[in-house]
Amino acid sequence: MEEHEEFEHIPWSQLVERRSVAGGRILRIGAAIVGAVVLGIVAGRAFGPAAPAGEPGPSATASTAGDIPVPSTVAPTTTFGEGALPQLPGLYSEADLMALPPVGPERAAATRAEWFVYDYFTADMEPSGSADVAAALPSGAALPEMPQDAVGSLSYVEWARAFEVREIGEGTYRVGVVFRALGAPPDRGFVRLAARAVEVTVEVSPDGGTAVTDLPSPVPLPAAAEPQPWPDEAAADAPAAIVDGAILAAAAWGSEPRLVGAQPVEGGWRVVLTIADEVGNRWPVAVRVNDLGSPTDGIG
Repeated sequence: MEEHEEFEHIPWSQLVERRSVAGGRILRIGAAIVGAVVLGIVAGRAFGPAAPAGEPGPSATASTAGDIPVPSTVAPTTTFGEGALPQLPGLYSEADLMALPPVGPERAAATRAEWFVYDYFTADMEPSGSADVAAALPSGAALPEMPQDAVGSLSYVEWARAFEVREIGEGTYRVGVVFRALGAPPDRGFVRLAARAVEVTVEVSPDGGTAVTDLPSPVPLPAAAEPQPWPDEAAADAPAAIVDGAILAAAAWGSEPRLVGAQPVEGGWRVVLTIADEVGNRWPVAVRVNDLGSPTDGIG
């Protein structure tokens, strides 16, 4: 007699689907109940009966009875009059805003003045000649003959920096600029010319546009500050840790450091070294280290 095996088929997909539906339904019901409870608490606090005038509220009663002491760090309540607003923390006053460094029209005027100095004092046989200079000045300005329009010596502005900005009228600024140029006569190579200073008048429009209004005016260089003299002590025999710390601090700047001398100064030592650059020039530098040999303010 043959035996027949019977396999019972369990509909897993239907069970999972029913289970998911039931679980989702339970979650939705639970969320609705929690939301109703929270809404009831909020409504009770907002529309609950207020304490009669002259009677202390629950918190005041608890404090009076001494059951719940109020910590001393709690700030006292401040009452504002009708129509008055509390002073919000973290806001800048008008004086604070006025004390911020200028970053608006003054910066724009300084940038345009430096740009103009680069163009004005550079004569490099550019085919356009002095066109850039003429374009920067008022329309129709009679520009005298410029070195850019003649075949002669060459000049390149090496750097130009504004050192002073003064407002001489509404939207008009006088900018002092120091610059240095490299010059080459027709029969020789380039030489570095002396640093000079000029003033450039710049107008700044409300939207930040700038225009140069006149030729540059020569002015004296800014007065130099009086620096502190170098230590006058004779070279001392610095401890090995001091020299090693100075050499380590200067290692990233160049190669082959050589000790020239060291003097004790306030807070540590001033160590003078010579360091070679990529082309073999040796440059003297001063490294300040503390008494443990750690650098304090870098290479001077």
